[in-house]
Amino acid sequence: MKLKLFLFLLFSCGMNAFAQQPVISALDSNVIKTLFFTGLKEKLNENYEKAAESFNKILAMDAGNAAVHYELAVLNFRQNKLLDAEIAIKKATSINADNSWYWKLLAELYKRNGNMDALVGVFNQMIRLSPDNDNYYFDRSNALLLGGKVEEALKGYDELERKFGSSAELTEARGRVMGDKQDTRGKKKDNVNVEQQQSVGEQDPNDPKVMAAQAQQLYKKGDLNGALEQLKKVLKITDQLYPVWEQAMDIQMNLGLYKDVLKMGDGALAVFPNQAILYYYMAYAQQEERKYDEALTNIKMAIQLDSENMIYLECFGDILSLKGDAAQAVVQWKKVQAGGGGSGKLKKKIDERKYIK
Repeated sequence: MKLKLFLFLLFSCGMNAFAQQPVISALDSNVIKTLFFTGLKEKLNENYEKAAESFNKILAMDAGNAAVHYELAVLNFRQNKLLDAEIAIKKATSINADNSWYWKLLAELYKRNGNMDALVGVFNQMIRLSPDNDNYYFDRSNALLLGGKVEEALKGYDELERKFGSSAELTEARGRVMGDKQDTRGKKKDNVNVEQQQSVGEQDPNDPKVMAAQAQQLYKKGDLNGALEQLKKVLKITDQLYPVWEQAMDIQMNLGLYKDVLKMGDGALAVFPNQAILYYYMAYAQQEERKYDEALTNIKMAIQLDSENMIYLECFGDILSLKGDAAQAVVQWKKVQAGGGGSGKLKKKIDERKYIK
């Protein structure tokens, strides 16, 4: 499962999207191309309202244009309009189920809202499209585990081992699950009487998941410090809730608590070493702390786990620039630009060949 507020999707799908509807007239096709490029330009300049206008005009002529539904989903995602983003990206996947970018955005949305059952389905699609990517198998098992489906998660780890062989990370993950199962079985009888005493629908305020939900409510109200303190309380009880780690680090990033990000990141990666966004958070915090060598190591790890993430690639370029390697920095920034990501600031970085904060 790969994570969160800074998020990773700033992409466009390219020219191949224009040929999806052969019934479109040549005149309309030219108009669509013009509108599409106009929308991309406005998106690049972070003028999301104007970009949406162009994309919606395309849908009025070509409602089945999956690439446009995707672009609208990205616009909504950037503006934190997550429900609108989900509706748009689901439409894109229903039209074209073979575009991995669409599924990646939907996965990110389900991570945000905690819909683990739906996230498993998305990883199934991503595995269908990229059966040799072991990260997707690992992430699917993690989603099953977070959704409370322990036996299915273990079967997923078994499948991962059969297909790709054993690894230290896989052994560690399976060991954590088996340890939790034994602990749970040992406590089950002791918990029966307590459960019977609770009325139907009553929630235990000391339940980590309940506490995490309370933190989410504080977060939505804008009380970032309150949410962070609540999440820290959860982590004192259990370190097995991955979304708690990710959200806590995200809040620390937003508050500029970069030293705290590094401390928490060490703990998070000790438990969840396969999450690209955790390495990204570490790299960004180290960049802000001017620890450029360490930042470079972590951003490379993030890209190794999620090589097509435009945010990670741009950060890679930033760190290279800060280390004095302007030529390679521009190479990374141009990759982001070619992928349809970035902003006016990115263009300025490329033009001036230097990092701009």
